[in-house]
Amino acid sequence: MKHMTILVPDGENNLSSIVGAYKIFSRANAYRKQEFRIELAGISAEVDFYGGLFTAKPHKHIADVRKTDLIIIPSLNHNYEKTTTVNSELIEWVGTQYRQGAAVASFCTGAYLLAAAGLLDGKSCSTHWSAADRLKQLHPKVI
Repeated sequence: MKHMTILVPDGENNLSSIVGAYKIFSRANAYRKQEFRIELAGISAEVDFYGGLFTAKPHKHIADVRKTDLIIIPSLNHNYEKTTTVNSELIEWVGTQYRQGAAVASFCTGAYLLAAAGLLDGKSCSTHWSAADRLKQLHPKVI
């Protein structure tokens, strides 16, 4: 069974890409007889969305996830610069997990966390069209 970690970064990010990834892979588990052990992980016990209307409660702190096989990074909406600033511990953890063999995927502006971890240096990627120019400015090594 593969261990999957869906990140819950601090900040007002995109709840639907966290929930969507969880639902899709949970359904894949039901169809394929538990391919993945899915956990939400972050650096805070709770992260509020939409002014506190919704709250995500990660299963674990990232420090408690020693090894994972797949990391899913959600969309950061248009808060990508602020999110990378307040999630340095998360970014470092992603880089460490990648170097230990984890596969990493991101939704949309989640590419900013990958770029901040240095995982996109010399590589091309996609992100939201309105965030592409700023990604290139902040991370010129991304092709």
